[in-house]
Amino acid sequence: MKTTVLAVVLLGFAALAWWLWTPDRSRSDLLDKYFAAPGDMLQVGDWHLQVRDSGPREGSAVQLIHGFGASLQTWDAWAAPLSRTHRVIRLDLPGSGLSPPDPAGDYTDGRRSIA
Repeated sequence: MKTTVLAVVLLGFAALAWWLWTPDRSRSDLLDKYFAAPGDMLQVGDWHLQVRDSGPREGSAVQLIHGFGASLQTWDAWAAPLSRTHRVIRLDLPGSGLSPPDPAGDYTDGRRSIA
């Protein structure tokens, strides 16, 4: 009886994992889908960062930074209404979204300089 229950539970977890699994997409597919314009990729020191800057330039600026494992698209639903009255700046941190990894490979908290 215990073996049968265990087998059913394991089979259930395996089915759930199969259902939730999403294959990686190629960088070219992601660029086609999410890269709006060449001006979205900015050189900041040694880094290339994807940046979206919307809304009136004279408006108060709001900067939206994504969390771990996300990208600037995380904020699409917030950026649209905020852009009516505010300048909204969103960026992909190095190694996230379409921003390439840090060329120095330094992701420590101690790194304070971009250049």
